[in-house]
Amino acid sequence: MNHGVCRALLLKSSTCLNFLLLFKIYFPTISQFAALLMLNISNAVFQLLVIPILIHYATPIKLGVYFIALSFGVLASILVNFGSSQTAVVELRRASNENEKAIISAETLAVRFYPLWMAVIITLGIATVSDKGIYYFAILPMLFAEFINPQFYLTAEYKISRYSIINIIIRALVLGTIYFFRNNDQLIFISLFSSGLGMFLLNALFFRQSFFAAHIYTLWPNFKRIIALIKTHTLIVGNGITVHLQQSLFLFALPAFASSIFLSAYGLIDKLISSCRMMVNAYSAAVMPKATGEHLQGIEQWRRLKKQQNSILALACVCLGLVLYFFPHLILSLLLLGKSNVDAAFMMEATRLLKLIAVVPLLIALNVLNVAELILDKKFKSYFGAGLIVLLVAVLFILFLYLGLPNYTLGYYPMIIEGACLVIYFLIIQSNRSNA
Repeated sequence: MNHGVCRALLLKSSTCLNFLLLFKIYFPTISQFAALLMLNISNAVFQLLVIPILIHYATPIKLGVYFIALSFGVLASILVNFGSSQTAVVELRRASNENEKAIISAETLAVRFYPLWMAVIITLGIATVSDKGIYYFAILPMLFAEFINPQFYLTAEYKISRYSIINIIIRALVLGTIYFFRNNDQLIFISLFSSGLGMFLLNALFFRQSFFAAHIYTLWPNFKRIIALIKTHTLIVGNGITVHLQQSLFLFALPAFASSIFLSAYGLIDKLISSCRMMVNAYSAAVMPKATGEHLQGIEQWRRLKKQQNSILALACVCLGLVLYFFPHLILSLLLLGKSNVDAAFMMEATRLLKLIAVVPLLIALNVLNVAELILDKKFKSYFGAGLIVLLVAVLFILFLYLGLPNYTLGYYPMIIEGACLVIYFLIIQSNRSNA
């Protein structure tokens, strides 16, 4: 055989071998990303499919109650989780044996225990005094589902695939239930309760595996250790609450400045932004186990990984932004399940908002690894401080509206907030690096 051909074949074989070797090394991360992406896509699609059903079959007043109760449920879930999922993934990747992992899982459950009962008591109190209290009762399963949320363990151990598949099945069943009861007077209650119940059942299936249930009582930390963990996590949950309040305060203030049509359109667009954030966070969560290893090796390795992942995220979000800007009617048609009897004024407002938020996914994506860096560096005070500063920006924007800022600026709020997040987190990270 010709020596040139032999060399070419050997080179080709070597290249294929190297590719297979790299694939073997990085396959856990690749499969992790695919599974997490599937998980978050199914959650986002579920969220976007429920809204059109409620728009068409629930009264505007009940729809408003749905958004308020759901927003409260998300806020209460942030309190229950208490930042434990963010730190536990990192700690699990640093653990050297199964006993250390079991201790981390037990401590994760323990740090959620007292916030859970605080959230339950607050929810029951609101449900008791509110004339719409039944809808707050409906979010209780959501809180207990968050208490036993196993995603931190499944993500760190690259075991999220089965969870993602079962999640799709449960989401489909819940969506079918909501559609089946679409003409029921209690459609909003059914939507909230069934969603939380479905997530609770899903998480319960993985409780024994993720929390080492056979050893949970022997590994449960003492009260002094729990208080220490709560103190550590307070700054993290504080950031989560401030981030949620940035949007909640704006939604609560909107009725004073905006028409009902704008409120409805903005509610839909807000859920679309939430779905984009879920996708970006899914990517970040998939990268986090590898990022932990790179971060431990040194700042240069971390910066190289961060630059690489930011490029990938930026490319994907620029493409998404172009679609949002140039094809808003197509996006709306998909979101509203092709319904043709939607109010023309609503469609016009939603189209305008879609164009205004086209850059928002990119801003979210470029900031997600800044957040990861603060967590990896355990700069929890900086993390909390960044959330407070952005919340201040949100409050100032609302204040300027009361002082006479033109109403046409309302649609720029998501862009302003996400842009402020990107700048503030970047400056804080630069400050931390210079002081290191």
